[in-house]
Amino acid sequence: MRQNNSVRSGRFGRFFRIKKLILTAWIILSIFLLSIFISCSHKNSASGAANANGYLYQMFNSFDPRSLLQNLGNNIIPPLFVNLEASRVALVNATNDLCASDSLASAQAAWIAHKSDLKKVEPFRFGTTLAYFSRMDPFLINYLTLSPPSSISTVDVTSGLDQLDSFTVGDLNDAQQAIGQMKNMEKGISAIEYILFSRAGVNRGTAPNCGADFANAPDGRAALLRALVLEYSGHVLNVTTAWDVGGTNPLGTQLATAGNGSSATFPSSGAALDAVFAGTIQLLNTMKDGKLEIPEGLSGGGSGSSPKPDRAESRFSGRSFDNIIDNLSTFKAIYTGNGTGAGLKDYVKFYSPELAEEIDGEIAELEEHLGDITSSYSPSDPSTAWGSSNTTNFAAIKSSIADLSELLKILNTELAALTGSSPVSGGPGGDGD
Repeated sequence: MRQNNSVRSGRFGRFFRIKKLILTAWIILSIFLLSIFISCSHKNSASGAANANGYLYQMFNSFDPRSLLQNLGNNIIPPLFVNLEASRVALVNATNDLCASDSLASAQAAWIAHKSDLKKVEPFRFGTTLAYFSRMDPFLINYLTLSPPSSISTVDVTSGLDQLDSFTVGDLNDAQQAIGQMKNMEKGISAIEYILFSRAGVNRGTAPNCGADFANAPDGRAALLRALVLEYSGHVLNVTTAWDVGGTNPLGTQLATAGNGSSATFPSSGAALDAVFAGTIQLLNTMKDGKLEIPEGLSGGGSGSSPKPDRAESRFSGRSFDNIIDNLSTFKAIYTGNGTGAGLKDYVKFYSPELAEEIDGEIAELEEHLGDITSSYSPSDPSTAWGSSNTTNFAAIKSSIADLSELLKILNTELAALTGSSPVSGGPGGDGD
């Protein structure tokens, strides 16, 4: 009886082993056939295949972000902060003796160059530098509700611009005391740009000149500008110092070596990748909502017939569209790797080559559409560059918004489905598309 039981047990064992092998082979064959089906699908079906394709990748793969972080931390980001520091020094020097040894034109040129550099580091508000960025550029935080500078006063119902205009006499020390009483949202880059590119009060929106607007330089309005620049410059210096490759444990090195235990800002390579990705999504959201939709009058279902030019980011210099192009140049460097190594594209491509191709196409279209927008480089820029009455700009701006919406959809919805992660919150949006 024991021998018969042993034979019977052996037969059952072989049967179940064969059944298990058949089941395993069937699973492998199913996965193989599904992969072939997905790869043979039409190019535009990349989004539809995202969940299945992402599931297969997640079963067997996990993206290693170290090469991307090393390229960002060592090659792409630090030079941008070197440029920011150089233009900071140039701005301080160009406004040291305005309308005397320093011409208004040279100060304006220094400002335009510096703001371009500032817009190129906008996604990299990491760690302790975030507090300084909020003082340098309050627009990024308040763009959904406030005009730059703020339309809310510290003490009464007068506008932030009126608050700046109220300082008419006094030296640098007096000006520093005056701005010390102002809120952050009334200072920073928007306030500096206003003083440099616009006359005060009833003449607001017309170009200033040394004779009429800075006649009592270095006191009065010139002293106010100097005080604003010096305070702002201190915040910028704190940021550029944090990224200085010659400093102690700079942020670039921390990013490149994330996960080795030397960084509280980036405790792991995954946390570092999340920070980079979140900064990228927030940048695209701000470009779409705050820098295009709202001033164009397209937020909240608007048609563009009632634009809000006072909400444009660089409304007094007329450089709003130029600064968006600066933003795009940095996004493109992050995504492509800038020719120096891995980029965010490698991350996307790891999970879906099809989505990576779609993003390439959207970036090219966005570059083209932004290039079709014509700026008016004067304080009266809002009256000519924004709104549906400017049909050429209106079409290009709407197309740019659509491109940004598609990039956000791919990166923050379809890629999230691939990786099994949650979409990044980019802050409250414009019309929510």
